[in-house]
Amino acid sequence: MTPPDAGDFICEGWLWDPAHRELRHYARKGKGWQEEPDATEQLRPARSVTWHRWAQAPMQTATGGAMPNRLCRVVVAFEGGGDLTINENDRDCAAKLARAIAETYGLPVAEEGAPGGRRRGTVPPRDEMGRLVISAGRTEVALDPSAGEIVETRRRFPFGKSRRRVRLTEVRSLALDYEVKGLMERFTLVAELANEERMPVASYEWYEGWADPEEWREFAQELGRQLGVPLRAA
Repeated sequence: MTPPDAGDFICEGWLWDPAHRELRHYARKGKGWQEEPDATEQLRPARSVTWHRWAQAPMQTATGGAMPNRLCRVVVAFEGGGDLTINENDRDCAAKLARAIAETYGLPVAEEGAPGGRRRGTVPPRDEMGRLVISAGRTEVALDPSAGEIVETRRRFPFGKSRRRVRLTEVRSLALDYEVKGLMERFTLVAELANEERMPVASYEWYEGWADPEEWREFAQELGRQLGVPLRAA
């Protein structure tokens, strides 16, 4: 048997046959591929395809090897129960694989974080005065609903502080920003002012894929209702 041509693969070593619903994986052999697949799976009717992406702190395997920090998994859930789990940490490859399988079954690709690891409780609590407080470097921003203002405090070098007060009536909308840099994800709730300035009023940063985005949307919407302003899609 001759090995598949490079153009037959969806991505690194993965070959998907949509007509027969068969997934095969081939190992490398020199500059080419093994003639026989090292894994073959005949897929049953599927009800969902999920692409998980997450990051974690450095960990060691039982044999002392290093586990990757950025992880990725495709899970195909079958209609009759059970599922197929594909661990593929090349994210571009995993995305292509998930889309190819989902397209065959006429399904969307659901994008999720850590499998079973989404956690609520990552939105910041208010302090004893009922304020939302965020600190970054020498700057602290406190949103105080009872006083009807946002107070920005900057520490001056080598000593002293400067304060600026913005009335909540100057807030025109809120925006929930999300970004991933390296292993870390960051949610930032931003107050957008009448002068087009953007002031962060709440944030969270940790390893990618563990926080619950819906909790942050609910948090942002509730604050928007309290301030009487819309939540703008960022």
